[in-house]
Amino acid sequence: MTTAERPATDRLQQQLRHALDRSPYYRRVAGSRRGRHDTAPVVLADLPLTTAEDVAAAGPLGFAAVEYPRIARYAESRDHAGRPLGAAATTGDLRRTTAAMAEALRAHAGPADLAFVAVPYELSGGAQDTDRALAAVGAGVVGVGALSPVCPPERTAELVAALRPSLLATTPDRALATHARLTAAGHVPRALGQRVHLYLGGPCSPVRAARVAELWGATAAWAYGSTLTPAAGLPCAAGTAHLTAALYHAEVIDPDGTDPVPDGGCGELVLTTLAAEATPLLRYRTGDLVRPARCGCGDPRPALQQHGRVEDRWRPPSGAPRTAVELEQAVLSVPGTGLYCATGWSAGRPTAVLDEATGGTRSEAARALRALTGIAWQVTAADRTAFLTATTRAGRRRLRPADLEAL
Repeated sequence: MTTAERPATDRLQQQLRHALDRSPYYRRVAGSRRGRHDTAPVVLADLPLTTAEDVAAAGPLGFAAVEYPRIARYAESRDHAGRPLGAAATTGDLRRTTAAMAEALRAHAGPADLAFVAVPYELSGGAQDTDRALAAVGAGVVGVGALSPVCPPERTAELVAALRPSLLATTPDRALATHARLTAAGHVPRALGQRVHLYLGGPCSPVRAARVAELWGATAAWAYGSTLTPAAGLPCAAGTAHLTAALYHAEVIDPDGTDPVPDGGCGELVLTTLAAEATPLLRYRTGDLVRPARCGCGDPRPALQQHGRVEDRWRPPSGAPRTAVELEQAVLSVPGTGLYCATGWSAGRPTAVLDEATGGTRSEAARALRALTGIAWQVTAADRTAFLTATTRAGRRRLRPADLEAL
């Protein structure tokens, strides 16, 4: 899991050759290293890492390894820098993604369920893939999306109250916003029958994910992926995201370099596709931090504990950075804390902002952060409405203390 230097499987070798022979980008990467009739095995570790910058610079179909008539879907998203990252898929690619997702989701959904998919559909393949997989296991699906003026968040809340879905595929922040709208309208969300929350993004600490789901009387299940890497991690019966080993080979490397992290360490996830026809990716730096772990479910595939984005790490004046999820877990594990914790620097001081915490709770949270980081923290509070407003304004970006101070 932590190194690319492993015996190559036939499947990996086939994918490497497909990419190096057919993808315009990887043909350039291969350059003079491989002759036209070179049949020697490709060593994955010898290949350079692929970055989001590379994908953006290549253009919408710069990685496409099939002819245009074979492209069944083009999807696109934007990274933290606003760069468009596009990926094409063939019918076979879509079929494999749907099959992998459906197999995982059978433990959480079936013909008796009505599912709301509340993540963006516009240009993004993730909502469409989730929609198809839920339909494949027999669930009814309502694609409310997240960005459409046809179904704004207020309408989604109204439909949740009217149709009472048993499964909500969304992010923790959107689940909280919907809960707040329903409560303000006089509904009791726990009485609306939600059973499962399938979180498709917005990584947060385990304690926060459990609290958000518990507000609804639901359990949390996690999936992991992106427009470029659909269905890379899918939930086991316990709800933990595991690497989809049939579709991806994974490495975990130092986010500030290229060396593998020690076994069990937290680092940047690097993915190589194993079965992609249209958009093969070789050693793609996802920008996402994960810690591989074993899961109590018994699945031998590594569980992917998500720790947020590389750029969201908190850096002390000296010493190793801490992930936003580590900080959040330390704070929200303190009794009396709520649902939100924004961490970062404010006026030159390490600062955490909590929702509606008492003075005693804030003091305990400061002690927990000092124990984790070795540095004294300023801990303040803001009301939950301020967090909801700031989260909406921040969009996909992780919340920072400055977002709340600006209100």
